[in-house]
Amino acid sequence: MVITGRRADRLQALAAELADFPGERLALPGDIRSKAFAQTLMRETVARFGRLDALVNNAGLGHHSSLAETPMADMRAIFDTNVLGLMALTQTAVAQMKQQGRGHIINISSIISQRPLPHNGVYCASKTAVNFLSRSLRIELRQDNIHVTLVYPGLTATEFAQARLGQKGGNRFGLRGIPPERVARKIVGAIRHGRTEVYVTYYDWLFTHLNRLFPRTIDRVISRNIQRI
Repeated sequence: MVITGRRADRLQALAAELADFPGERLALPGDIRSKAFAQTLMRETVARFGRLDALVNNAGLGHHSSLAETPMADMRAIFDTNVLGLMALTQTAVAQMKQQGRGHIINISSIISQRPLPHNGVYCASKTAVNFLSRSLRIELRQDNIHVTLVYPGLTATEFAQARLGQKGGNRFGLRGIPPERVARKIVGAIRHGRTEVYVTYYDWLFTHLNRLFPRTIDRVISRNIQRI
């Protein structure tokens, strides 16, 4: 397993936490917004393990603000991380996977790419871009034996809401969210079984499909709940 992120201390702590599990781990700190780092990450991975079985594009930057109040610098940071960084790393991974004749790309989207929420428009737009990029890639790479999976986590109990740009605060609607381990199990299952698009919870799936059938009703429900918090 290769783990990466911008904070070297957190990576080393995670590697230590995983030390009792089978297999080897390689922690490489860096910023996926850099194409040069994406290439370094791939080169170091192949040098250590000889191949790349699966890429999980989990890095993401959130935002909570109305579009009218969102600085352009924040918009660029979100798309540089959530879309362009993902593209750069995926492009590098695809070259390696084609060479070895197989691979699996997991792109972590969001349930609100399917049902946007107010004051999250820029973030929702970035994740919608991930959705359509992934669906296009799935067809492009089919003949190369490279699978592409979209995963739609709902509200998850991580520090994501506290670290997002824009207005700070807790998770939407004051809810705690599902354990991150549950999302991780879905990701592992998607890799094992070659899933195409994965909802982490049944109520996220239901919410998405109800929205497609009754969009104005869902708009009213969301609006009333937001006014209460």
